[in-house]
Amino acid sequence: MISVYFETAVVFYLLAVLAVIALAGACNAIRRRGMRTEPMPTRIFSCSKCAHPYLDNHELERSSCPRCGTVNEPQRF
Repeated sequence: MISVYFETAVVFYLLAVLAVIALAGACNAIRRRGMRTEPMPTRIFSCSKCAHPYLDNHELERSSCPRCGTVNEPQRF
C-alpha cells in the first residue's frame, strides 16, 4: 500500500479540482470566441389577431406574424 500524508492528498485534490475548472474555462473561452456575430437590428411586432410578440427586421414597415400570418405594424413605445 502506498503511504500518503493527509496534507499531500488534500493538495493534490485541490490541484486536480483547479485544473478541471481551468480546463473548463479554457474550453468555454475557445467555444465562445467562434460565436461572435454582429446582432441584427430588429423591431418588436405584436400580432393584432393572436397577440403573439415577435422580432423582425428593422427595415420592414409591416411584418407577417409567424404564428397566424396576419400582417402587423411594429410596436411604438
